[in-house]
Amino acid sequence: MVQEFTRGQVASHSSKDDLYLIIRNKVYNASEFVDEHPGGEEVILENAGRDATEAYEDAGHSEEADDILVDLFVGELSANPDAWHPGAVVETSRPVTGSSKQGPTISQLRKEATDPAPNGLSSFLVRESFQETELVEKTCISHNVVICRFKLPQSNQTLGLPTGQHLSVGAILTQPDGNAKEVIRSYTPISKSHEAGYFELLVKSYPKGNISKHIASLELGDKIRVRGPKGAFHYTPNMVRHIGMVAGGSGITPMLQIIQAVLGGRSNGDTTEIDFIFANAGLEDILLMERLDALAEMDQGFRVHYVLEKPPSQWNGRVGYVTADMISELLPKPARDVKILVCGPPPMVRSLKISFEDLGFEKPLAADNPGNQVFVF
Repeated sequence: MVQEFTRGQVASHSSKDDLYLIIRNKVYNASEFVDEHPGGEEVILENAGRDATEAYEDAGHSEEADDILVDLFVGELSANPDAWHPGAVVETSRPVTGSSKQGPTISQLRKEATDPAPNGLSSFLVRESFQETELVEKTCISHNVVICRFKLPQSNQTLGLPTGQHLSVGAILTQPDGNAKEVIRSYTPISKSHEAGYFELLVKSYPKGNISKHIASLELGDKIRVRGPKGAFHYTPNMVRHIGMVAGGSGITPMLQIIQAVLGGRSNGDTTEIDFIFANAGLEDILLMERLDALAEMDQGFRVHYVLEKPPSQWNGRVGYVTADMISELLPKPARDVKILVCGPPPMVRSLKISFEDLGFEKPLAADNPGNQVFVF
């Protein structure tokens, strides 16, 4: 029988050594995961004993992160409400913790303004409400990766997603036990931010993936539900002189969104340089390689560096894992006008954070603080 917890009971587990979280009405014991969290311990400690659903979804966690949650599961949130009791944790607008510096408050991060649509075009996304959009084109690029194009209600409408942020996809799906539940996952579109009339998602279908398998199985004319924008990071032209990026696998999506925005802004004076390390297992795993190569060929300010764990015999690129030496050689050195962006599997992110600190980059504040010199999506 699954144990049930009231919100008051969860709130009593709010220390680093005894830390419970609520995510999507399930209760997790994250005590032994605090030090291993790829985004740092601050963001978990900040939500200790609380409902962390919104923070979890805003961070854009992958389905691999959901697999980790399975091991931390301890019970369900009780349907019997206890909205408040002495000592209960309540929402505040306190500063992000984990540093002597005061970063943006949680409320400020959640209310970050969206990009206005160009030329007076209307925006589709609504932050708190799901809306339906229809699949109109589907392109298979490998056995488990598809690009899906979804039509917006109006041909002159834009998605309304600031560069660097993502959206949530929700669906009611039947689970192995036969019960239906709402599942929500985050995706970063690979279409340009201000495309009118449609947006595109790159979807890699995982064997245990709920939403990814659902989207990959859609037929033309089927619909999905989306809401947003989500996320703390927002790229603006020339915000830094040089951006260094490291991504693994499907972690390419937020990087491509920013790369396209920078290169598309050249005519308006965006001079930002970008070096991108893209790590994958094999050559066949490199997503959108032709598009990346074409962008690098047309713009000398963008360079892509491929790293393969299991390269083919004729491979001329880097081999193995992304190391501190590789970062030092290929990415910009620490400076006030340099930003590092990282997106990939948790083990990769943990290793990279150590490497960047060893190389002299600033230690991050709270994981979702957009002011971090090394920002992890």
